[in-house]
Amino acid sequence: MRGGIFVAAALAAAFATPAAQAETTKSFPVSATVLNGCAVVTNAGQSWGVIDLGTTPGTPNATAQGTLVSAGGAGIAVECTPGVTAALIADAGANANGGVRQLRQAGGAATIAYQLFADGSNTAWGSGAVSLPFAPGVKRRLVPVRAVAVLTGARPAGTYVDTVRITLSW
Repeated sequence: MRGGIFVAAALAAAFATPAAQAETTKSFPVSATVLNGCAVVTNAGQSWGVIDLGTTPGTPNATAQGTLVSAGGAGIAVECTPGVTAALIADAGANANGGVRQLRQAGGAATIAYQLFADGSNTAWGSGAVSLPFAPGVKRRLVPVRAVAVLTGARPAGTYVDTVRITLSW
């Protein structure tokens, strides 16, 4: 019986498959695609900023002016992928009349015409786009915006407001 066990063990060893080797190291690729993009730095209320023209007498030819102040500083803070050219477009405002931006007296009908100026320009910012090229290595630009209102006649005392919608595209 002893010889039979030995023969059976020898036959089992002869026909046994070698133990499989487990692969212990393997690599896999990791990749990402970065697309061009832009964003505006906002304040806590998600506003792009505010322009306060201050206080001025309601007499003819009185001038009021102010600059946009935002979470990013004195202007609209825009961040884009380096190498992108972005554009800012301002609408005519909520109280426009004949394409002219107007501040409207809160709770009243009186208006004051005003103009916006962007990125250091002395030309009024109408409906055209302000081009913002981002050179390689540049990811943030601060675009100064100022407003100027000149009273063409006496205006009633009060607070005058308007809302301008700015569109950022790239």
